[in-house]
Amino acid sequence: MPSEDFLQRYRQSIEDELFQNVLTFWDRHSVDLELGGFFACLDEDGDIYDRRKFMWLNGRQIYMYATLAETYTDDELFSLSNSKLSRDKLLKDAEVAANFMYAHGVREEDGKVYFSLAEDGQPYHIERKIFSACFLCLGVGSVGAVLKKDGEDRAAKFIEKCVWLLKRIVTWSRDPSLLGRETCAGAPITSPMNVPMIILNVLHELQTKGALSTESAARAGIDLAMEEEWCISEILKHVKRERKQVLEVVLADGSLCPGYDGRHMNPGHAIEAGWFVLQYANRSGRADLVQVAEQMITWSFEEGWDKEHGGLFYFLDAEGRSPVYLEWDMKLWWPHNEAMIAFAMLYETLGKEEHWESFVKVTDYAMSHFSDPHNGEWYGYLNREGKVTHRFKGGPYKGCFHVPRSLFMVHQILRRCSAKAGVASD
Repeated sequence: MPSEDFLQRYRQSIEDELFQNVLTFWDRHSVDLELGGFFACLDEDGDIYDRRKFMWLNGRQIYMYATLAETYTDDELFSLSNSKLSRDKLLKDAEVAANFMYAHGVREEDGKVYFSLAEDGQPYHIERKIFSACFLCLGVGSVGAVLKKDGEDRAAKFIEKCVWLLKRIVTWSRDPSLLGRETCAGAPITSPMNVPMIILNVLHELQTKGALSTESAARAGIDLAMEEEWCISEILKHVKRERKQVLEVVLADGSLCPGYDGRHMNPGHAIEAGWFVLQYANRSGRADLVQVAEQMITWSFEEGWDKEHGGLFYFLDAEGRSPVYLEWDMKLWWPHNEAMIAFAMLYETLGKEEHWESFVKVTDYAMSHFSDPHNGEWYGYLNREGKVTHRFKGGPYKGCFHVPRSLFMVHQILRRCSAKAGVASD
């Protein structure tokens, strides 16, 4: 077990990174104070280089701001950020953004959710997947949950919109053709892991925050227990124990998909799905799933770690062939964020020294390679050797989410571990 001093050192480092380097960057540069919503395309110094508003990133930032407002008092945030962050401002910005993105981002005729909007809210690009709806649902529900705890009457409208979106997400997940995705005759029917893993996480967050209950879900025609079990069974199709691998795509029955699609491995996704499963196992008391989650995380980390240069590869081929994706050997920010969460959570759950060592390994790499202490936030894209390839801090797929979520969750976990260590030492 790491010493209390060692735990405290990492906890303090992550606390400073979250509240003084990362969140302050987004608070300074991303908020549209005039119209509402968040800009994501921010250059190295925070300069806005594209004023579109992306639904994935707005929904996630709304969630992140609401989560901070749920967790900390105004005095705590003020102290942690050296007087730079305010709970009231974070919650207000989240609420305004939720109203703006929902009003402009949900198509009236069919409820489909746009991928991006122009600065003034005009539709820019429609998505034919569930994820824009998932992240808007997560953000809107999180705002509603905080307002509910604050005793605000307007909480009900956010929670109502959240549940309405969730019903559509569940429907689309079973029949993607409703989103306009054409099925071609020669293509096999596959099961992608990203759909059930994201739904599982959305359901967890909405329930633990108090935005969703068994009763409210049932009124919308959603059986929560059945839905979570569907997510778990779909994810487990991708876990190939005989190969000690987690595959990104399998056939609908769980068998191997032919060609390079079936050999495709995304270590970051597999690790993220692993901690989603662990989170569900801990909440539901499913001890049988703890080992599965541990295997998903450790197998993917061991195979994905670049033993020559350090860091996690973006993509791999399950048979060791050359991956067809040109960016396969790049080091992206978010797989490292997911591994930080996963190993911190595994260590808290199981207390194994090996998981703490893996946490330290990935955290040290991430903090030394991605973080920019001069301008704030993290760079997102490195080459295999660990050199920055793209100077921007935010883009169409990188916003105020993976970095602050990982730092926030790890900070909370290390606080609990420190408390336990203190009790043990007494």
